[in-house]
Amino acid sequence: MTQSAIPPANPQSVAPRPHRFVRRLSLVYASAALIVVLLLAIQLLPATVLPGARALSTEAIAGGSGAMVLAALLLALTGLAAALALTSARHRGFLLRFDAGFAARHGQAVIVSAGAMLVCLSAAVLWPGEMSTAVPANANAVAALVFVLAFVSLIAERAMNAFPAPQLPEAPSLRRLLLLSTLLLVAAACVQLGRGSKLEWIRWPAFVLICLPCAVAIELAVRALARLFLPAPAAASAKAATESILASLLTGGPRAPGTLLRTHLGLDFARSWALAYLSAALLPAILATALLCWGLSGLKLIDLGQRGIYERFGAPVAVLGPGLHVLLPWPLGRLRPVEYGAIHAVAIGVDQAQEVMEEAVGAEALPPTSLNRLWESSHPGQAEYLVASLSTGLQGFQTVSTEISVLYRVGLTDDAALQSVYAVAEPETLVKEAASRLVLRYFSSRTLEAVLGARRENIADSLRDALVGDLNARHAGIDIVSVLIEEIHPPAGAAAAYHAVQAAEINATASISDERGRAKRTAGVAQQEAHQLITASSAQAEETLRAANTDAYQFNADRHAYAEAGRAFLLERSNRDIVAALVQTPLTILDHRLSAAQAPIIDLRAIGAPAIGAPAIGAPAGAAPAGVTSAPGPNKVNPGPDSLVPQVETEN
Repeated sequence: MTQSAIPPANPQSVAPRPHRFVRRLSLVYASAALIVVLLLAIQLLPATVLPGARALSTEAIAGGSGAMVLAALLLALTGLAAALALTSARHRGFLLRFDAGFAARHGQAVIVSAGAMLVCLSAAVLWPGEMSTAVPANANAVAALVFVLAFVSLIAERAMNAFPAPQLPEAPSLRRLLLLSTLLLVAAACVQLGRGSKLEWIRWPAFVLICLPCAVAIELAVRALARLFLPAPAAASAKAATESILASLLTGGPRAPGTLLRTHLGLDFARSWALAYLSAALLPAILATALLCWGLSGLKLIDLGQRGIYERFGAPVAVLGPGLHVLLPWPLGRLRPVEYGAIHAVAIGVDQAQEVMEEAVGAEALPPTSLNRLWESSHPGQAEYLVASLSTGLQGFQTVSTEISVLYRVGLTDDAALQSVYAVAEPETLVKEAASRLVLRYFSSRTLEAVLGARRENIADSLRDALVGDLNARHAGIDIVSVLIEEIHPPAGAAAAYHAVQAAEINATASISDERGRAKRTAGVAQQEAHQLITASSAQAEETLRAANTDAYQFNADRHAYAEAGRAFLLERSNRDIVAALVQTPLTILDHRLSAAQAPIIDLRAIGAPAIGAPAIGAPAGAAPAGVTSAPGPNKVNPGPDSLVPQVETEN
């Protein structure tokens, strides 16, 4: 085939150089952004899938580097996409079929606004809410990956800086956007290195770095939307909306303070000898200052409430007390702070999320409802346990509510300080788990009656001793100050029923005590009456015996008297009985010799009564009665001649 047979090439079949250049850079940043999105999306997969990549994704999200890197890449991609739309519109017949004026107005409003929305959405979704509490694992690996992306972005920025501005009017503004993205990537990598060094303050610069690309993207979107209210520019003067005042201030563009002073005020500080001297001495001064600051990192001040473990080349050397100490600078020497006497409280059996901080209450203020410890009310901080209980004769379980707190501190000795740092990662978790296990063992090995009937002080002492022994066996270096048991009672819903059971038990015990007291009183009264009866019977028997003895003695005396006196004793006894019998009767005793019958006569008639003859007492039958005068007067009795009593006359 001859050369004349070759068809002429279409001048529009080959894309112009600016378009190809911007397209390639767009593909580079789009690929980088896609890789970052895929890496962060691994977090959504199950834990067993790609565990290594999942760990990197977790650290990138927790450290904030994921939000910073993705926002920086999307910001650069937004500027490149806006410039790509203009380069396509400048050359009709390639890809797009609209003019540059339309692309500079409507196209920029759509592309830049969409890109700004993606930047802000990525920052909001990947915002590191738990950055301060997350464990900095794999932080150095994430920093290495970010440094690789920053190196690629730096190459793209250098290429954009070398591209001639007459061919691509957006080249200076794009260079500043790419440079800002590169600086953001480097800053994200430095943040990850700071997290790897356990610098807690590094989270605050991370928040600022996440917000920075969002602010630049919002400014670009506002500029692009503002073009909708302006007339369409000419095709020769149409440019992409890539200019940013904030990016110019940060990257030294035409809006930088030095450039504005030179162009508007004519002040060129670059020709000043003072600035020249400072510029020449800046690097040595920075190095000397950095060396001095590095040396001052070995000067440590320990507060009164803390101690410090001095590590020299990674090995613990001594435990330093409060005061000012001069050590080797970091990382040759390191000081690990340790508490000295600070007491911490941890609730047992309650999740950390459920723990409620109690507010301070004044001495004269009313106590809040959260401090109510009555059984009928439930409050935060309670834990419930199952305890054994006998119900209807079978083995069963019931629940009790309790509130137990453990007060602990790091040991005051140097050995305890070393153990608390190198043997225990989280002292609070260790104390809580050990105490929870001991409390659960205590409640599971006792019945409800034993738990509620025991003294809380005894339970707290036993738990404290067991916890101290467990921590000492683990060489944790933690001292248990006290175990506080606020309450142990049935659940709030069963409080009324349990009160009723307790009241019934108390009433039954009181009734039993009353009946026992009544029985004691009845037995005492019976014993008293029996004693009185026995005593009275004994006294009566003694009196009867004494009376019998008296009668027997008198009988013996009478018998002896009769044996000795005979009739005289009988006459004396008869007269005594007569006198005793007639002591209340008026009578006259007469001599029996006055009567014809020679027998004694007793006249029992009243004075003035007619005389009636009657036989005398002891007179023989048939004897005639003695004569009695009728004249009134006293009766007279004259005993017979056998009587030993002398003759006596008695008047009454």
